Amino acid sequence: MITIFSKYVLQNVLAMVGISVYILADTFFISMYAGADGLAVLNLILPLYGLIYAIGAMIGIGSATGFSIKNARKERTDFHFSQSVLWSLIASVPFMLLGLFFPDKVLSLLGADEGLILLGGQYIQIILLAAPLFMVNYTFTAFLRNDYAPKVVK
Repeated sequence: MITIFSKYVLQNVLAMVGISVYILADTFFISMYAGADGLAVLNLILPLYGLIYAIGAMIGIGSATGFSIKNARKERTDFHFSQSVLWSLIASVPFMLLGLFFPDKVLSLLGADEGLILLGGQYIQIILLAAPLFMVNYTFTAFLRNDYAPKVVK
């Protein structure tokens, strides 16, 4: 029991370390290119990315949990994955629309002045337009970790 638990925990901890290293590298290169203003833009956008992450994880993990429970009860489970992908895509539509039509307004709402809006407009647009990819990724991750074989790639 401990070994199964540790396999899952270790992989999740390593995944979080990987995300932290990615954010650290992103921060380093942004500071080299854009200085303090670039870091300000990054810090304004990261909570929005956190919101996208939270919604995607809630949908993905919730669906995967429902799948596991129904699978253990030998109930019908063939719809959980597709519904999770569908709900992730639906939940990402407002973010995509904001990124497509109002990226500058979103930055302004987050507290950016005119200079920061010019610097971060494309960055926030990319984050918002990629919201469906981020959200669906959490569905895939949750379902892939749901088969009692976290290291197996099929």
